[in-house]
Amino acid sequence: MTLFWILAAGMVAVALLFVLPPLLAPPATGRRDGPPQAQAALAVLREQLAQLQADHACGRIAPDHYALARAEIERRALREGLPAPDSRDTRPAPRWALAVALGLGAISVGLYVALGTPSALVAADAGLDASIPAGAGHDAGDPVARRLAGLVQHLQAHPDDIAGWTALAHTYASLGDFAGGAATWARIGARAPQDPGVLGEWADLLATAADGDFAGEPDRLIDRLLALAPDDVKGLALAGTRAFFRGDFHGAIGYWERLLPLVDPEGPVHEQIQASLAQARRAADHAASGAEGAAVPPGSPAAGAGDRGPQD
Repeated sequence: MTLFWILAAGMVAVALLFVLPPLLAPPATGRRDGPPQAQAALAVLREQLAQLQADHACGRIAPDHYALARAEIERRALREGLPAPDSRDTRPAPRWALAVALGLGAISVGLYVALGTPSALVAADAGLDASIPAGAGHDAGDPVARRLAGLVQHLQAHPDDIAGWTALAHTYASLGDFAGGAATWARIGARAPQDPGVLGEWADLLATAADGDFAGEPDRLIDRLLALAPDDVKGLALAGTRAFFRGDFHGAIGYWERLLPLVDPEGPVHEQIQASLAQARRAADHAASGAEGAAVPPGSPAAGAGDRGPQD
């Protein structure tokens, strides 16, 4: 909400930059001298007066005629020198500039209230609190629960901190609060819809919460992840586990064989993937021979989609 009002105030300020300067500008110089036509007429009268004085000095004009002609020229000069009706300063008084500034802001707010959706601003703030139920159903003395409460407070003050939201989702998962974790990953996914890491973690948590059922949103998330990053380690691990759960053992073998060279050959994950491949091949052989109970042998890597899967 705060960011919205800051942006709105900035837009009003930009609009005022175009409106107020003409209202507050100083009067134009040179208006005291009158319009150009009056200046030209006065120049002509000055020339006529100079010629009249020269004729009088040479005796070519009688004194009484000289006095009458001079009086006429002076009268015309006075008439031409009067300020024109439009030469007055017609700029609005500064109080009008203040009225425009206040009025523009008030009109902007009024139009938003009448035509916009002010409730969306309140809903956005309320949604933040609703999506992070701090400490709900958690032991307040648990260090992880205290960490959860600290993350909630941090995110209320810094709602754009993606790393903080990711830590919150993992904290929910460690507490077994899959509903809170799913809501958090959904929020992160809305902000980073093309991030393979976000899609993988989100799908993993949803499938784990559903006891390994990938139907629905986990399916869509895994497919989107592999479309964005076909060699993503988490995506291949989840796709293999999904195929194994559904009895598609050859599909699981295909995904895990693609995954195997992508992990550290000296690490525990590499060994776990090899074990999963061996189990998938045995299950495929059982299925091919028509043996009963070939669906999921005990100890299968499909026993859990998340932290018990072959990737983790």
